[in-house]
Amino acid sequence: MTPELDLIAYHAARASAALADISHWGWLRLAGRDRLDLLNRLSTNKVKDLAPGAGAPTVLTNANGRVMAALTVYAGDGEALLRTMPGQDAGVTRYLQNMIFWQDQVEVANPTAKVAQFALYGPEATAALERLSDASLAGAAEYGWQVAALGGETIALHRGGPLEPWAWSVVAPLSAADRVRAALAGLPRLDPVTADLLRIEAGLPLWGRELSEEVTPLETGLLPAISFNKGCYTGQEVIARQTNYDKVTRNLVGLELAGVAPQTGARVLGPGRGGFVGSAAYSPALGLRIA
Repeated sequence: MTPELDLIAYHAARASAALADISHWGWLRLAGRDRLDLLNRLSTNKVKDLAPGAGAPTVLTNANGRVMAALTVYAGDGEALLRTMPGQDAGVTRYLQNMIFWQDQVEVANPTAKVAQFALYGPEATAALERLSDASLAGAAEYGWQVAALGGETIALHRGGPLEPWAWSVVAPLSAADRVRAALAGLPRLDPVTADLLRIEAGLPLWGRELSEEVTPLETGLLPAISFNKGCYTGQEVIARQTNYDKVTRNLVGLELAGVAPQTGARVLGPGRGGFVGSAAYSPALGLRIA
């Protein structure tokens, strides 16, 4: 049974606004002249021309076109900031450092442990942030970001996009976390289980659940993170073949289930490789078990 407090925050996230702590997501910083060029030649989206204040989702794929990491890139003045999924910050840092050529001017740092991150969910999240901060957010582009003041602290506000379950995220130095949290205290707080349910309802994949090096971006609903005309990147040939020759043999889909939901990782019989259950939960809004 879903606890009452979880239900209050859950319904707020769907109807108004609610808050979740996402500081367990990774946060990387790239500096140097070639920071965006490096990301552009390694990942699926066209990010080399992002202007400061703009952002985009992208995917690191291996030579076989399989997913290594799903990232959100935010361009800044003289730097690029990356959000990684939980548990991937160290591996992505090592990978990027290992892919820097001798002539590249790129430095990769992993300040995840020094950063606090919060996510605001719901249709009233924009209004809540405008009320609590000094920011004007009307007309903000998907994945766009700006610096603002919140709780007497300088923070960054990042708009969500089609591959994120939240409407906005707030990023602040860890030293400012308590003041930022206090400024947002009027919003119902989502626990991790309830926040994950919102992701499942939105049909979005997560590393270690739906995403792994066993699947490609095309199979897992990551189309907004793929450019089909940007040119070469690691794994591009495989993804091009899947696209041009209709070789996508399975897709991320939502399931409505009768009875008890299967466990994460359960196999689903079907032709070829068949399928598997990435995530499963009970949805109060639908009154169904979903996966």
